[in-house]
Amino acid sequence: MKTVIETVGPYAGLVSMIGLFVAIGLLFSQGRDLRRLREWAGGAPERDAEIRELSEVVAEERSQELKVLAEREERRMDRSDFTEGSFWDRLGRTGRIMAIVALVLVIGAGAAYAGTTLLGSEDSPTKANKGNQPAGTKPSQIKADVLNGTGGAEVGLAAQYAAALESRGFKVGATGDTSVTFEESIVMYTKGNEAAAKQVARAIDVAETGLITNEVADVASGSDVTAVIGVNHSEPPSGG
Repeated sequence: MKTVIETVGPYAGLVSMIGLFVAIGLLFSQGRDLRRLREWAGGAPERDAEIRELSEVVAEERSQELKVLAEREERRMDRSDFTEGSFWDRLGRTGRIMAIVALVLVIGAGAAYAGTTLLGSEDSPTKANKGNQPAGTKPSQIKADVLNGTGGAEVGLAAQYAAALESRGFKVGATGDTSVTFEESIVMYTKGNEAAAKQVARAIDVAETGLITNEVADVASGSDVTAVIGVNHSEPPSGG
C-alpha cells in the first residue's frame, strides 16, 4: 500500500497543481467578463437618452410639418369662402335692386344740395351774406364810420363822404383821419358784415372792400363798417 501511495502521490500532486492553475485562469476570465458586462450596463442609459432625443427631434419635425399643412389648408378654405360667396352675391337680386335705388337717391340728394349751394346768389335779399348783416338790409340799419386816408392832404374829406352816406339813408358814426396814408379808397368791415360794406361801397363809388385792419380799427369808433377815403378817390357823390 505504501508503495502505491509513494508511486501515485507525485502524479496526484501534479494533477492538483494543473487543476489549480486552470481554476485560477477561469476565475480571471470570469472577472474580465463581469467587468465588461458592468461597463456595458453603465453605458446603456446614455444610449437610451440618445434614442429618446432622436425620437423627440423626429416628433418635433413631424409636428411642424403637420402645422404647416394645417395652415395651408386653412388659407385655402378662407380663399374658397371669399370667392364662392361675396357680399354682393349674398344680397340676391332683390337686395341688389334696393342697394342701387338707395345709391341713386343718395347721389341725387347730394347733387341737389350742391346745386342749391353753388347757385345761391351772394347778394340775395332773402339770405344772410357770410355774416351778421343780411344782403337786403336797409341803409338805415347800417352804421358806418368815415375816415380821411389822404394823410391830411384834403381837410374835410371825411365829412363830405359822411354827408353823402347820410343823404342815402345810412347812419354815420365817427369821422376822422387815419394814422397811415391810403392810396386807394376802401370800405372795411368787421367779420360777418361784408354785405353791409358792399352796400356802403356802392353808395360812395368805392370799388374795394376788405376786413378791417388794426390801424383803422384803432381810430374808428367801433362801427361794423368803416369807409377809408384814399388819395386817389373819385369826386364825393352828390347828395340825395
